[in-house]
Amino acid sequence: MTLLTALLWAVVGALGGLGIGRVSLRLESGIGELGPGERSGRTWIETWLLPALGLIGFYTFAMRQGMGPGLLVHSLWILVLIQMLGFDLKHRLILDVVTLPAMVVALVLASFSPDLSLWSALFGMLVGGGVLLPLAVVSSIFHGGRGFGWGDVKLGMVIGGITGMSLNYGGLYTLWALIAGTMIGGVITVGLLLTRRLSLHDAVPYGPFLILGCGLILFFM
Repeated sequence: MTLLTALLWAVVGALGGLGIGRVSLRLESGIGELGPGERSGRTWIETWLLPALGLIGFYTFAMRQGMGPGLLVHSLWILVLIQMLGFDLKHRLILDVVTLPAMVVALVLASFSPDLSLWSALFGMLVGGGVLLPLAVVSSIFHGGRGFGWGDVKLGMVIGGITGMSLNYGGLYTLWALIAGTMIGGVITVGLLLTRRLSLHDAVPYGPFLILGCGLILFFM
């Protein structure tokens, strides 16, 4: 793909990020009462972060893959992932209205994908949700659901459906995505603790880190 085409696709990604921000604002009205410190309405997340992530994601995948069905599918997932990332950063929520349809779409697309299959996507969902389920249970019992929540379990299932999973070493994409996300989260959390921007008593939403890990693995798949 030429640089000009990739740049044009990046503009599409930025516009898509703006559109996703508008969708998130509409979804925001249905979550009920806001928690302490939460803000409603347009913030830097909708204005800057989501368009920037859309631009960067569309550009990097275009340069790596070139134009084709694979790029269109990955671009769709970029928009879905950045919606969940932005919403989780802002409200510490990952909505069923996003994750449940995303699971269905992942299974449908995997059925027609040359790189995935329905069974690998189903196996990925089982692994993604199964790995995070015990963490959500422990978090619910000991921390009141702060940290890992049930939305993260469903996010893990979405990640599994997107990346797919097989038993050979080269096909452990769901596990690699979760491991990458956990490592990214660990590094950033330690950095925030060392700079005292975060205390040991603060809850850290891990959804955004898992999403970044998924994006990283998708890029190198």
